[in-house]
Amino acid sequence: MNIASLIRPSTSPHMPAPRRLRLVRVQATVLAQGAVGAMKDGVKAFRHMCDVLTGGDAQARH
Repeated sequence: MNIASLIRPSTSPHMPAPRRLRLVRVQATVLAQGAVGAMKDGVKAFRHMCDVLTGGDAQARH
């Protein structure tokens, strides 16, 4: 399944998507954004713990 097609509806000149399909697209978008945010937070936490355990400077990494 192509996630981009869920986030950006197609620009075809056909009739508009039914309400249920729009709701599914919105839900998929929100879930995708939540998953990406959680992954970013996980990476930041991992990097921080690596810096704490190895004595690295966490402020040097952006």
